Amino acid sequence: MPFLSGILCFGLGYFIAQSKPESVLPVPESHQDIAVENFIQRIQQKAQTQPENSLALQQQLKNQKAQVNSVIDSATTEQVNKYLEQSFPGYDLSSIQNKHTFAKRLVSEFVNAKNDPNEVLAGKATVTTQQQYAANSVLPRQIYAGQQLFAHFDTLGRVPNNEQVFIRWSNHVTGEMLFFMPQRVSSNREQNWVSLNPLKGWKAGTYDVKYYQLNDQLNPIAQTSFEIEQVID
Repeated sequence: MPFLSGILCFGLGYFIAQSKPESVLPVPESHQDIAVENFIQRIQQKAQTQPENSLALQQQLKNQKAQVNSVIDSATTEQVNKYLEQSFPGYDLSSIQNKHTFAKRLVSEFVNAKNDPNEVLAGKATVTTQQQYAANSVLPRQIYAGQQLFAHFDTLGRVPNNEQVFIRWSNHVTGEMLFFMPQRVSSNREQNWVSLNPLKGWKAGTYDVKYYQLNDQLNPIAQTSFEIEQVID
């Protein structure tokens, strides 16, 4: 899972590369206490043996959030830049001026992966089964397990029309992360979409989608929640 390896590198100071173990770049041990070292070892083991269990990893990061942020603060700018480049290859991160702030915001949004229904945002978001958005499109309550869904968002002209955004898809009830990555969009129009088809398929329940600007603070653009009542195999 790209988002999982990405968030681990920020919080733990390590990049877990299965194909290129020589690329691991540890934060100097002088900046880590025993608790953080042990935590890193546990997470590394779990990430390698249970990559699909993102919820357990999210909970561990949540329980150790203060220590994780301390590791981020102790990392050099060069190290954080390296982790970001390895986690999100091919994306332009030049608009992020404070990489340490960005990394900590990622950790925060990763472990608290639920929409706040009272949060007022500048844009609007809608989830449908069609790539082409229509104002009267309604997501059916019954979908196929492997069906691709499209999250449309409209900035309403109130936020910059950048070529990249950050997006989070999660299970509203459990908080489990389904997708947590930057995505390219079209900068010449206000309305865009990002699609998702979970590796393990959809399950009945309520889901959250949230869009962010790809900047230091990951400023939210739009969010929505949708419910799947029945999944057809």
